[in-house]
Amino acid sequence: MKKFLGLVLVAVAGMSGCSNKYESISDEELADRMYECRTVVEQSPGMAIMCDNVVRECKNRREAGHFVC
Repeated sequence: MKKFLGLVLVAVAGMSGCSNKYESISDEELADRMYECRTVVEQSPGMAIMCDNVVRECKNRREAGHFVC
């Protein structure tokens, strides 16, 4: 049980670390990545995850009144 709880905590910490990565990229790079996500038809699993993070960061910036993508 302790190992399972430890894995859950590591997973949560890892997921929160991913969002911070996208908070620090420039508006121009975020817009470029969003364009790439919209134009690639067949995405690899890694790219799909990246695109989900990009969409989430675009949404966060839009909610803050900063329209980037």
